[in-house]
Amino acid sequence: MSRDRRIFDEEEETEINLSPMIDCIFILLIFFIVTTVFVEEKGLQVAKPDASASSSMLEDSVNVTFEITAQDKILYGEKEIPLADVVNRVKMDMADPDTPVVIRAHEKARHATFVAVWDAARRGGAQMLSFNTIN
Repeated sequence: MSRDRRIFDEEEETEINLSPMIDCIFILLIFFIVTTVFVEEKGLQVAKPDASASSSMLEDSVNVTFEITAQDKILYGEKEIPLADVVNRVKMDMADPDTPVVIRAHEKARHATFVAVWDAARRGGAQMLSFNTIN
């Protein structure tokens, strides 16, 4: 009888119960799915030009050009002008509504100054606005 008992013990295989592990994995999966935040950020995608980008095409044509220095001063034709004069300069110097208005901003200029000049040019009637970065 002891011989039969040994044969029975040797033939019995041990199994690892995987159900608790699978349950834990499913619980973790559900936790991560529920806690994941699916927020789509809304905004304006702008491809900023490189500071060394060539602007020869814009310089060859007749256009109205403003420059913003690193100290946030607005230059028009090498002369410093206040922000309030941008609207009048655009109105006076545009030959037609398709005349391009170029804003050349220094890479260290504040974005608020750039946006203010952009808005003033729009209020002045500019339809074709472009910008580039200078060193």
